[in-house]
Amino acid sequence: MQVSDLTFRLKLLLMGFISPIFVLVGLTLSAPYWLRSSETYQKSDIAVLEVSNTLPSKKILKTIVTLSERSDFKKLILVIREDKTQNFLYSPGERESKIKDHLSSLGMSPSLVSSLIIPTSKMGDTDEASKNLLKIAVSDNLGGILLLAREYETKRILGTYRKTLASLPIKVTAYGFPSEISGSNWFLSEDGVREITGEFVRYLYSYIRGIL
Repeated sequence: MQVSDLTFRLKLLLMGFISPIFVLVGLTLSAPYWLRSSETYQKSDIAVLEVSNTLPSKKILKTIVTLSERSDFKKLILVIREDKTQNFLYSPGERESKIKDHLSSLGMSPSLVSSLIIPTSKMGDTDEASKNLLKIAVSDNLGGILLLAREYETKRILGTYRKTLASLPIKVTAYGFPSEISGSNWFLSEDGVREITGEFVRYLYSYIRGIL
């Protein structure tokens, strides 16, 4: 084998390994761009907030009250995951009660807040929540749903709900709570890496599974 042929084959082999690595690194570094939604939210009949084991911060709850006072939504639905393992710090009922108390202390009436308990799902909590909202949307004849989510969750959550509710004439928009993680240097902090890479993996998983 000639030296030129060997060199050419080595180049092809290296490019075959290096190119996917560069693509993966590029996608990861640009993850904040892919995860955010640039759409403007609209006033809706209900607002939906998915609640994890960690309760929403006071800043988020204050923003929700502000949106309510501006009549951006008429009713708030808390989507709370059912805990069958009893590993969570608070039960679904306790989480709902604590959030209602915080919102009430900020001036929002508890009568405007209700909850939806969903079971654990292999397809993901957001997918299961959107299917439950489909039933509510049909029974209450909703015209619009406002999704409340963290900045880097908006695109995944918005895409999931829109796909589930595509058969109904419902306008689905999202409001993203501004993140303290910078989109340009998120990889320089542990919290930034955890938040961005974690959400990017969830986004890719949802896309591959056909949820988005």
